[in-house]
Amino acid sequence: MNLTPTQKADELIEKFRPFAHSNHNHDTPLFGLILNQNATRCAIIAVDEILIMRWNLPHYGNKEGMIFWQEVKTILTDRL
Repeated sequence: MNLTPTQKADELIEKFRPFAHSNHNHDTPLFGLILNQNATRCAIIAVDEILIMRWNLPHYGNKEGMIFWQEVKTILTDRL
């Protein structure tokens, strides 16, 4: 099953959430927001690396793939 850019952005955030620690008190309402923002920042870094790597691999990157990952990055960035 192919994911939409929005679904891929959601998937990346969920994958990074366990590693997006915060020093804030876990009992505060802001903790979830901070955790989500940290996970989103991690996902953006990962997408940036994908975009860089695709350009550096001969015969690997295609226009559709680049557009997909750029859309994922835009969605992630808009969520911050």
